[in-house]
Amino acid sequence: MRKTRGRDTIKAARVIKTADVTGVSKRQVRRVIEGDQKNDKILEVYMEIEEGENLLLEAVKKAVPFN
Repeated sequence: MRKTRGRDTIKAARVIKTADVTGVSKRQVRRVIEGDQKNDKILEVYMEIEEGENLLLEAVKKAVPFN
């Protein structure tokens, strides 16, 4: 039986943004996120981007009634 593993496009977009901001490769960002390497600056930038997107999503959900 074959396992399907879908690509997380939101995570991929965050990786690209983090790489652009920090000036490193996308692979380097993925290694840090996966815990294979340690770089506090890359992890900090990634977490800030994630937090900002989450806050934006919450604000949109409050502003637009989906009921």
